[in-house]
Amino acid sequence: MADVITYREAVADGIAREMRRDAAVVCLGEDIGAAGGVFKTTAGLIEEFGPARVWDTPISDRPSSARRWAPR
Repeated sequence: MADVITYREAVADGIAREMRRDAAVVCLGEDIGAAGGVFKTTAGLIEEFGPARVWDTPISDRPSSARRWAPR
């Protein structure tokens, strides 16, 4: 019988595999860096890949926050 993993573990493994495979892959989202994401699907990525490839985006519902991330 094959090893059984959780959905969360599968997502985390898939993200990490792609980031290892391709240095151009980045991961961005709310609270995904040091906190590892709400569901811990990005836990360990900041330690392995650093802040240049794991981006914490602002946690805000204010429309002005989107302007900070928009290309100029």
